[in-house]
Amino acid sequence: MSHVPAANIKSLPALNMILRAQEAGEISNETHTLVEYSSGSTVTSIGIVAHILGIPKVKAYVTNKTTEVKLQLLRFFGLDVTLFGGPVHPVHSDPNGGIFVAAEEGKKEPGVVNPDQYFNRTNYESHMRWTGPQIYAQLPEIKVFAASMGTAGKSFILDASVASSSIGVATAPEDRVPGPRSLNVLLDIEFPWREGHDVVEEVGSFEAYEKSMELSRNGLLVGPSSGLALVGVFNFLAKRKESGTLDELRNSNGEIPCVFIAADQPFQYIGDYFKKLPSSHFCPVTNEELFTSDRYPYNMDWEVTPEKGQQMLTDNGGPAVCVLDLRNEDDFNASHITGSLNADVGARDLPNPYKHAPTLTDLFRKLDSRLSAEDAAFGAALKGRRVLTVSYDGNVARLAMSILRNRGLEAYCVQGGYEAGIFGAGMWTTVD
Repeated sequence: MSHVPAANIKSLPALNMILRAQEAGEISNETHTLVEYSSGSTVTSIGIVAHILGIPKVKAYVTNKTTEVKLQLLRFFGLDVTLFGGPVHPVHSDPNGGIFVAAEEGKKEPGVVNPDQYFNRTNYESHMRWTGPQIYAQLPEIKVFAASMGTAGKSFILDASVASSSIGVATAPEDRVPGPRSLNVLLDIEFPWREGHDVVEEVGSFEAYEKSMELSRNGLLVGPSSGLALVGVFNFLAKRKESGTLDELRNSNGEIPCVFIAADQPFQYIGDYFKKLPSSHFCPVTNEELFTSDRYPYNMDWEVTPEKGQQMLTDNGGPAVCVLDLRNEDDFNASHITGSLNADVGARDLPNPYKHAPTLTDLFRKLDSRLSAEDAAFGAALKGRRVLTVSYDGNVARLAMSILRNRGLEAYCVQGGYEAGIFGAGMWTTVD
């Protein structure tokens, strides 16, 4: 179900709620706005379906505890976002909560409709209409079915006579997984979700995130609510085994066919995985110090051959070029291009900065300061000029070029640097 439109299972409830509302005349040509409180997936799906069907606007009411990535996704899909403080999952009757406000707006504002996933039976009927029959057609001997319980939309995917055991999986008390609810929150939902499940399993967020990451690393790209559902299956089977009743679930081949719903993909929750799971679950980042260094753009068009560099210096018809020489001061004083400026950053004996992160970090810090517009030596001297940066082997010049480009100057670096034997002898100032 993570591969339907919007990459989440809520596409089906969204489609069914809107289609049924159109059939009932609740959504008409006069409807210009849909408004829904959601943890993200349902209202995203509503936005896509509404766009396809020509409904101009969708307003997403979401908790202010929503991640930045999810907020960006909502805006990416063209939704008008309003944040609400207070509980992440407000009860329907709370006048300060987004569920209540969306419902009131849908009742009072002409042209505005609130699909209301929390109390709209066409939400879960979408799975009776489509999902359940598809599962049964592919696995008629299903014995165990499990789904995480959010707005209880998946409670009635399968008739009780089809699966031997139906498991509703809720989040553990005072814990949170995006989408599913804890039992105390589900009590406020009027869907007959209790009748749709034989057993309710409660699963913590750590186990949910850990299991979904394991699934993703094995090629099944699913989010934390999918991990929650699978852990619910394992917990249920472990209890049946402990009670000596596991064999009652076996089919004629001795197998126990199980289905769990993979509701969405992991990508919008990536930041949460690193918050929920210890660092031991992830490989470390090598050269992590570069996150704060050398962040400016590079472009191959800004890197010129020695021949092109010499042409730039000798082209009398072109703009004047200032050479910025990044060798050490003693080497510069011994021999340099006439009229060039020297910025000694101690680079002569340093390793290649692009192969040695500490060197790159240190050089970037020095050059970013020395070549700033406020620097006494190089601020006014370089302002408004074309700059050709040169260094021993071209690597430090390349870094300086990037920094100057970020400052807004037209800067170029010479590939290979002085070690490439650049420029004609007539252009040098030499000291014996």
